[in-house]
Amino acid sequence: MNALRSDLARCIEFFGSERWRERKDASRDLLAAVREQPPAPDQLAILVEQLLDGLVTPDSVARRSVCHEVLTGIGPSVVPAIRRRLRVGGVGSRMVVDLLGDVGGADDVPLLAAILGAPGDDNVRASAAAALGVLGGAEAERALANVLSDSSEMLRMFALDALARLGVVVPPARLSGLLADPVTRRAAVAVLGYSGDPAAASQLVQFLGDPMPGVRAAAAVAVVRLHATLSLRGDPVAVAAALAERDGEPLRQRIRELVEHRQLEVKLAALALAGALGDVRSLAHVLRAMSDPELRERAVEFAAGLGAAAVPVLVDMVEQTAPEALGDLFLLVSGLGPAGTHPRLVEALTAALAGPDAHAACMAATALGKIGGLEVIAPLARALALEGPAGEAAAVAFAAVAGRALGSRHARVAPHLPAEAGGGALLRNLCRAFGMLGRGGDVGFVAPLIARLGDSDVGVRLLAARALGQIGGEHEGAAALALALQDEDAGVRAAASRSLGQIGAAESVPALLTASRDPSSSVRAAAVQALVGLDNPIALTRLREVVLADTAPAVVIQAIAGLSRSGTDQDLVMLMSLCRAPDHEIVKAAARGLAGCRGHRATAAVLGLLEHPRWDVRWAAAEALGERGDTTALHPLRRVHAVEPDPLVRKVLAGAVARLETRAAEQAAVDGEGAPTA
Repeated sequence: MNALRSDLARCIEFFGSERWRERKDASRDLLAAVREQPPAPDQLAILVEQLLDGLVTPDSVARRSVCHEVLTGIGPSVVPAIRRRLRVGGVGSRMVVDLLGDVGGADDVPLLAAILGAPGDDNVRASAAAALGVLGGAEAERALANVLSDSSEMLRMFALDALARLGVVVPPARLSGLLADPVTRRAAVAVLGYSGDPAAASQLVQFLGDPMPGVRAAAAVAVVRLHATLSLRGDPVAVAAALAERDGEPLRQRIRELVEHRQLEVKLAALALAGALGDVRSLAHVLRAMSDPELRERAVEFAAGLGAAAVPVLVDMVEQTAPEALGDLFLLVSGLGPAGTHPRLVEALTAALAGPDAHAACMAATALGKIGGLEVIAPLARALALEGPAGEAAAVAFAAVAGRALGSRHARVAPHLPAEAGGGALLRNLCRAFGMLGRGGDVGFVAPLIARLGDSDVGVRLLAARALGQIGGEHEGAAALALALQDEDAGVRAAASRSLGQIGAAESVPALLTASRDPSSSVRAAAVQALVGLDNPIALTRLREVVLADTAPAVVIQAIAGLSRSGTDQDLVMLMSLCRAPDHEIVKAAARGLAGCRGHRATAAVLGLLEHPRWDVRWAAAEALGERGDTTALHPLRRVHAVEPDPLVRKVLAGAVARLETRAAEQAAVDGEGAPTA
């Protein structure tokens, strides 16, 4: 047999290194070499065999791990060699089966099912069960169900885990013995959650009090899953009735413990159960578990569901919570809405606004914006002078409260504003608040913002320019923004350009055309974006110049969006030529632009991008072809889908094929209706 290519062999030498970094670099370099210079078939065969040898070598766990990682990275082309190894058997079969679960496909299910069903090493059979749980399909489900009566408890447990992963419905009667067995109970509970049987609700709720923590955790997730299934079927009360039947302090305490479980899925399920029971005493446990962003979001919903009942508990918690956790407590308070306007809570929130902890001040401002009324406007107005996120949060909260209590009218808001002598942060946050309040269309906020376009603080000028764009309708801010295009700061000029586009004032086109030649690429991009939004035919010539001459891809990309709307043959040709641009972001923009162009020429240009070396370009091309609706692309899309290596691109290609198949069927139906009858 020929020797392995030297660059690949050098990488493999480091797979057994004692240094993690050397192993990582070697695996990365080998995969890069395989992708950039694909080995000949005989070389690939040698490489895969050496990697499989390393995978089953018992002397080095590190080497086995790296070989598994690289074989997975190479992908489906290693599957034939894996199948040969498994048919022969021998040392390391379990590792090879695990690998097949990662890189195999539906065609490998029969082999794995045979391994699972045949007498032999239970560890290998368990790996086959896990692999079938990844690959799925009807044959995999049957094979897994067949071993639920196997003599090996371990194998039954692995089969149940795989069935749960696939979401297979197993009749509850078949699970009764497995639920009684302490070894298989946790996995059987998880499977029972997929049953969709209302009668399973009471049984699952009972397992929430099981002595084993793993069973309780699985039961929480299963109960919530069963409730979701039954609710979709029009039976939202079965689980609620089962919870009510067993409601009491022991059950509630078990659920509170699960709120602090290490697994997020279990935490979220326990939080849902605590909400269903209206357990206000869970709030302390929720506060300790608010490290995950998703749980934080659900925790706010939980507090909102409790409503006024949560107020006394949260008032007590204010006194007991450590300073570093006050921000999370205030987040819970924010979910209460008007019910949270308890004097003690408001006092704690306003005190935190002036406190030393910036995070707590930020969360306090957010909470006041959600729960407060006229009584919190004064402390929020004072907090507008705070630097950083706390002041920004105060601006958002001030605008929200003023909108509710004063009706977003400048004449009503003005008496509550602080003196502007503080400058700096105060003026910046006032600009933020005015922009949000002005969305209601009150042009009374325009004049004070125009005045700030001349402020010495560049941050104030920038925020004033942004805020003017948020105030809808035609107003005198457009003329002021046109003048701001001459500001010395590029950020202010870019903000003014974007705001002119938002306002939609046609008279700003000449100023924006000038700004499209600004020395700063960010300003040019913003100006071109605004011109495209105004959709003025006068700007088309300039957009073509930008595409041909501008050196900044960000600017060209904005201009492409305008050319795609023109419908002219000249612009179609220009977009097609951009499919060969050296910058991949421009190529992606051209593909998106061609999505709305008529003609088979546009389809052909986008089809060519399906061969592009970058996955994201192929992804954009596939999306564009799906949007175009040109059924002549159907056959090429099917062909490319069959060989596309990237899973994300394959998914988009499959979606495009499905859309075009639907389109073709609709066209065929119309043609059939119009055909003459005999």
